[in-house]
Amino acid sequence: MSGNHEWNKRYATPNYLYGFDPNEYLKQELLKLEPGKLLLPGEGEGRNALWAAKQGWNVTALDASEVAQKKALKLFAEHGVSVQYLVTDILHFTSYDQFDAIAMVYVHVHKDIQQQLAHKLVSMLKPKGILIIEMFHPEQIPLSLGGPKNPEMFALEEELQDQYKDLRIEELSKVVVDLDEGILHKGKAVVFRMRATKP
Repeated sequence: MSGNHEWNKRYATPNYLYGFDPNEYLKQELLKLEPGKLLLPGEGEGRNALWAAKQGWNVTALDASEVAQKKALKLFAEHGVSVQYLVTDILHFTSYDQFDAIAMVYVHVHKDIQQQLAHKLVSMLKPKGILIIEMFHPEQIPLSLGGPKNPEMFALEEELQDQYKDLRIEELSKVVVDLDEGILHKGKAVVFRMRATKP
């Protein structure tokens, strides 16, 4: 996983770069579920964790950036919610718990470790647990809005199907969306949306 220096630098502003509202796909999918234990790797400044905690989820959030954690904890305190937020990445995270749902929102890793990441996520899900992913599609690369520019940081549809073959993939679609998530995710984007269940 990438180091924290770049992300600490990015988050070193009083603005909440991705806004305060949750990702729409995450919100849509979590509203279908009974609240339980939720894991949010790469959670950044806390917008998704804040919303989920308000809905009654027991939220564990992860991010490699100490600066993001500080901003998220401030946000949680202002809204009176409790979230366990750890400065680590998913590959180094350990827990005795498994989770009812895991949501990965715009978390991109190099192809070299995508299979390792998938294996870790599957292992952290309870049986019948739900994995929710929204990430940029490779067609996003030439667009000006958001996402990495290195093709090795993306996955193709067939790669995602193979990486998550131990889950029952219920949705895997390419979608063109108009993002309105803070100042950095505003405008047209091409994304993958995926929902899968652990047998």
